[in-house]
Parts: sequence; C-alpha cells; structure tokens
Amino acid sequence: PTSGTHSVAGEAFVAEPMANLTADPQSPLAALVLTSALTLAVASLLAALFLRSTSSKRHSVSVDESTRASESTRASAAQAELAAPAGPQLERKQVATLAGNGAVLARSGDVGTAQVVGAGSLPASLATAAATPAVVAATAAAAPASTSAINLDGPVLTGSRELWLLRTLAVRQLVEAQVRPALSSLALDREFPDMVMCRIWRYLDDRPKLVASGCADGLGRVFDVGAGKMLVSVRHDFSSRQALSAVLLSRRGPQLLTTTWDGKWHNWEEWPHKPSRPEEFARGEKGVGHENTITGLAMSRDGNTLACACTIGCTLVYRAECPTTEVEVSSPEEVEALREVLKIGDYSELYLTESIKLGGVLLEQNYALLKEGSCEGVQTRRDLAKLDLPAKLCFRFVGCLSRGHKRAWRKLDHDAAVHCLSLIAEGSGEFLYTGSRDRTVRKWDLADGHLVHTYTGHTSMVRCLTVNASFLASGSDDRSIKVWRKDRPALVRDLRGHSDFVRAVALCRTFQNRLASAGDDCKVFLWDAGTGERLREYAHASVVSALVLHESLLLSAADDKKLRVWRTETATCE
Repeated sequence: PTSGTHSVAGEAFVAEPMANLTADPQSPLAALVLTSALTLAVASLLAALFLRSTSSKRHSVSVDESTRASESTRASAAQAELAAPAGPQLERKQVATLAGNGAVLARSGDVGTAQVVGAGSLPASLATAAATPAVVAATAAAAPASTSAINLDGPVLTGSRELWLLRTLAVRQLVEAQVRPALSSLALDREFPDMVMCRIWRYLDDRPKLVASGCADGLGRVFDVGAGKMLVSVRHDFSSRQALSAVLLSRRGPQLLTTTWDGKWHNWEEWPHKPSRPEEFARGEKGVGHENTITGLAMSRDGNTLACACTIGCTLVYRAECPTTEVEVSSPEEVEALREVLKIGDYSELYLTESIKLGGVLLEQNYALLKEGSCEGVQTRRDLAKLDLPAKLCFRFVGCLSRGHKRAWRKLDHDAAVHCLSLIAEGSGEFLYTGSRDRTVRKWDLADGHLVHTYTGHTSMVRCLTVNASFLASGSDDRSIKVWRKDRPALVRDLRGHSDFVRAVALCRTFQNRLASAGDDCKVFLWDAGTGERLREYAHASVVSALVLHESLLLSAADDKKLRVWRTETATCE
C-alpha cells in the first residue's frame, strides 16, 4: 500500500489467514470459502500465464497511438466497472502488515560474499478494512500506471498493474456470481460477501511487505518496503561485530534468522519493539567450527526444514517439529539387534548409529529412543533387557530444532565451499539447489537428501543462483549467467554482459522470464531468460551484492550502505 496507516497487526502472524472463516471444516460456509480461494488461485495463475505470454511478444520499442488509446480505454472501462456501487460502501483504510513475500537480502561489505538468500512466501495477507468494489478499485488504481503510456528506452514490459487488475476482476466476478447468491438464503449481514472478498484478497496477495538485510556491522535490519523505513535492528552476537553472511525472514511469524560461522534465530516478545533472547542453531556440529561461514539459508513451505550452505563444503539440513514414530518389539532378537546399534550421546540420550528395521518400521540413523511408554526409566542399553515383551518403543530424530539438541538431519556434500542455495516446491516435493566453489550446481531431493542432478559448465566458482517455476539461473566468477532447465541438467541460455564477477542473480516468481543480475562491475541488468535479450540497466555507482525481483519491484543492496527499491519497468529508483 502506498497510502494509509502503516502498522503491524497481531493477526498477520497467524499462519492461516482464513482461519476465522473456516474454523469448522465441515460447515457449508467453510467449503464455500475454500472453494472460492482455490478458484481464485487458478484464476490468478491463468492471469500470470496470460501476462507472461503477452510480455514475451512485446519486442517493439514503441507502441502506436491507436494501441495506446485502445488500451487506455479498456483500462478505464474496467476501473469504472469496478468502482460501480454494489452494496454498502465501507471506509477506505489500508494497513501494512507482516505479510506477502518476505523478500530477504544479505550483504557483507567486508568479505564480499553477500547474496540474495531467499524470498520465502510468508502467510499472505492484504490488510484492508473492507473490500467493497470501490476499495478494491482504489487498490488497483494505486498500482503503477500502464507501461503502454510510458516512453521506455527498451522493450515494453508488462507491469504489475495489469496483473492486479485481472486478479481484481476475477475476485469480484467470483463473489458477485457465486458467493453472494449462495449466501442470499442465509441470515447473514449484508456486508458478509464483502468480507469474503477481503479474505480472498488476503489469501492471494503476495506483494513484498518486509525486507531484511544483513550487514558488515553485524546487525540484521528489517524494513517496511511500503513506508521505506527501518522497523527494527538486531545484533547477531553482542561479543563480536563479525559481518553477517546470510539472513532469512521465517514464515513462522516475526522471526529473523542471521548467520556468521553459526546461526541464530530472533523472536519478538512484542513486534517490532521488544525482541526476545536469540536462540542458536548450527553450533557444535562435528567438523563445523569458527573457520566455517554459513553463506545461505532456505526454509521449506511448512517451515519445519531449514537448509544452511557452509564454506566447509556441505549443506546442513535441520528439522523442527519432528514426528514421533512408535514401534512394537515382540522378540528378544529384536531387542538385541536394537541394543547393538544404540549409543549414548552427549546429553545422555540413546540414539541409533545406523538405520534399523523394527516391527516392520524402518528407523533412520540418529533417531533417539524416547524415555516414555515402555521405556520409562531406561537409562542404558542394558536396561532394555528388562523390558516386558511385547513392548512399545517411541523414537524421534535426536537433533529436532524444536524438541531436541539441534543436530543436522542431513549433510549434502560438495567438493568445495558452498556459496549459495535456493529451495523451491516442484509438484508434491521440494528440491534444494546449491552452488559451489567446485564450479557445479547440484539439485537435491529435500525429502530423502539424494542427489537428483549435477549442472556443469561454469569455468569458475558459482557464487549465486536463483530458481522459479520455469528456470534455474546461476552466476559465476567466469562473468557469465547460465540459465538451465530444471528437469534435467541442460543449458538453455548463456548470458554475457558483465565485465567482472557476477555477484547476485534473481528470478521473478510471477513474470517467469524476468531475470536480474548484478556484478562487481557495478552494473545491474534485467534479462529475458527465455530469449536472452537484455531489457534494462539500473544505474549504480558501487558494487551491488544482493537482489530481489518481485513483479514490478527490484530491490538492490550495494556497498554504498544503501538499499534501493526500483520500478522494474522504467528502471527508476523510488
């Protein structure tokens, strides 16, 4: 939002923004709202695909006046239709909340290894007091003006305004044609359909609201993108001012993760004014000491898996909220086999040194035997011989972040330091991409940690990478940006334009072909990843070490200690 009251609302921290409307999953109202949200999600996807195909065909430098007039007329007609009164008109208020895409940057002016470390989708929430057609129209009107009416130096690019307008039309059409008639027979407030529209908007909205940066002074800072001001800053380590190497905004409400050689997550007792004491992770791992630097962070969709790229040549994967596995042993032979693979750990826990199958259930290495059920009072391996058979045993991963001793669940190896990583959902699974000093990019299945693909072709270290639904792109010290297929290690494009090391790359999640890159030559370019065409250049006087590209916004962090917000289509700094 570009106007209105800017604040942080407590309900924005709730992981399910539609929880108030779907408290009873069996109710007809819950089914109606969920069906509406799913229908709108499909409509939003179709709109994005339509705009993507439209923008890829626009390669002319200018648009003739008749086309401009026609597009302007259609846009005006759409806005006029949206602004038409339909039901009670409520007060127009907008509140900026902790929502949308948590665009995250990390930079380190001392060591020069900063990069974009993630843009995780936080719980979507468009906080408007009401979403009557008039208010929705006002929201759409606040979007950037149509690019067809702007004299650009490069090819015409589709802006976010068109996408927002299509989403707005889809929401109104759905509510007016389906939701309102369905609710007409119920004794509900007349404003209820408008509230449904508002909830759907909150569910679909993914515009960036917050951005976090990690700096060479050891501070992590969180900024309000709409207001253009800092909300809060936290120090990673009060005993040291070591430069931060990576940061991540967690989808679990107001939580910021910062790293140097170790990692810490920062919570708030009262957001954003009263931070609580930070908690540690990635500390005490075997082979991970002060010589290590965590160069990147990524988190899974459910927020229960955290990946850390390390300069010791591996990626450490952590888990939270690990499930408890219950097995039943009925024979002395099974008990003896269990005793053989158990070991006492540093915290007097009994854990498995290798995988074992008990009672028809496969238990993985590093699962701990819990002192509950039949094992209450079991302190050593010898105590297992005293169990009354059949016995029920409970196991859980020993290093669970939320209920364990913070130990890595998986270790994904490279042949040299890992400089970058990115995590994305593909179908029903999630996959992790890592880039290394060994000149390769590797794709891992997050579920079981097996290596899926290895991408080779760079002649120097891979310093940065980015991924969206269509492409994988990597930047290297060989001054090239390579665009790859995701389903197999095949090169799509080799982009050349930087005269020095490529420091950061960023793909847009909505306009899939848009790719931004930054290099040590102080240049930032916008590319068409599909055609290889260079579309824009964003002027900087110093090295840009981190980028985030989201629809009509490009965020860049430079060594001149400034974080800039750019209008993607016009290359103008806001």
